[in-house]
Amino acid sequence: MTRLLVLVVAVLGSTTAPAKEAFDVARFVPPPGWQRAQSPGLLTFQAPIRGGSGALLLLFPSEPARGSPQENFRAAWAKLVAPPLGGVAPAQVKTETTSEGWAAVIGVAPYVKQGATWRALLVTSTGQGRAFSVVAHVLGNQHDAAIDAFFRDLDFVVAGPGAPAAPASAAPPEPVAAAGVGAAAAGGTEVGGMSYTPPRGWTRSTRDGAVVYTSAPYPNNGERCELTILPMRRGGGDLLRDAVGTFQQLFRVDPLGGYPALDPHLTRGTSPFGWQYVTVEKTLGSGGSEGPFIILFEASVGDQIATVFTMSKYSLVSQCFGEMFPSEWPPFFASVRFRGSKPVPEAELRSKLVGSWVATGASVLLRYTLAANGRYQGGSAAGTVSRVSSTEVVYTTTGFRGDGAWSVKDGRFDFTPDNTPPDGGPFRLEQESKDHGRTWKERLCILGKTGEICYRRDD
Repeated sequence: MTRLLVLVVAVLGSTTAPAKEAFDVARFVPPPGWQRAQSPGLLTFQAPIRGGSGALLLLFPSEPARGSPQENFRAAWAKLVAPPLGGVAPAQVKTETTSEGWAAVIGVAPYVKQGATWRALLVTSTGQGRAFSVVAHVLGNQHDAAIDAFFRDLDFVVAGPGAPAAPASAAPPEPVAAAGVGAAAAGGTEVGGMSYTPPRGWTRSTRDGAVVYTSAPYPNNGERCELTILPMRRGGGDLLRDAVGTFQQLFRVDPLGGYPALDPHLTRGTSPFGWQYVTVEKTLGSGGSEGPFIILFEASVGDQIATVFTMSKYSLVSQCFGEMFPSEWPPFFASVRFRGSKPVPEAELRSKLVGSWVATGASVLLRYTLAANGRYQGGSAAGTVSRVSSTEVVYTTTGFRGDGAWSVKDGRFDFTPDNTPPDGGPFRLEQESKDHGRTWKERLCILGKTGEICYRRDD
């Protein structure tokens, strides 16, 4: 990790390189042999797959600089790196000035996915009123030379009056009606029907009485993802058993099976809007790397069951329902409503939330203690690593504390730090199991502006 960081810092200056390409304000030489994919808001390069090694470069359009280079870096990290990695903080940060006068802030953080240690690298360069970010995810060291060469040849054009503007954000889609009892093909609703907001830009179709949403091919890997809503049906009285049976019928696989397949991830709970649900997450195939990755969701309203399932590449690489990129699942889940369901009383929700909750990442910890009187005490810690010599490394932990008020209303959880506007979003209080349903642990998931963070109870 240190070698890669030092090399990146050392080579950000402009050099002469043949066959440079341009993207936004950046010019660069693509890594030879890497797969290239581009969309209006993203350019990616993926290294050839090799045993025990992998690499992915993501180039994002520049945005107006909104402060110092360090502030632009922190904003980019919070937007592009932290959300898909569970709030991970940079373990090491350094600032250099390029030959064009741009200030480059470089941060690196290790993280573990499926037992393998990856490195997340963010380089945010600020100059001429713009901030341009490149993110790299690296496994092993076989691709270090190619990444070093990419940053060695990276330089920036001088922005003139026609400097690129930050991409405009599209307005969120309006909720649409889901398949009610016997009304899936028509997309209407009946008593006990479901409403929801589909992923933005996905194409709707019908298939064998089900409503199917399909994404356009994603950059980098050509992935097409699907979200399917089945007609509602009568339940059997045990929602988890019903979900396992549905999974077996759909995919001809026992979702509770283990080796050589990956173990399932199970959750169960009651929505703030009053309906019970179960989710089964499972990557099919030997060792889990073959895919596809499945999320199966079942919810009960009265004696009826609604079923939704997704299909994507396996979770480590999926750009729609995976772990490396912001997932479409939490926003979809937060949008679901069922006609006829009665919300859980807010007093009951507050009583269940009282206590301590903690979330951890590779080098960050968040902890909140929620009191019954609506106040909270918060604490967090972030670790950084600094090399002081060829043989010495200093690990520094910085702690932060803060108090405020917390509240739940209309399916939303908000923290309101003292003298600060509220911050939060849709939430769910549920139990999860990673041992085939033998034991269950409580967790609280909050969907914020930069993604979802899940806390486990820490009483």
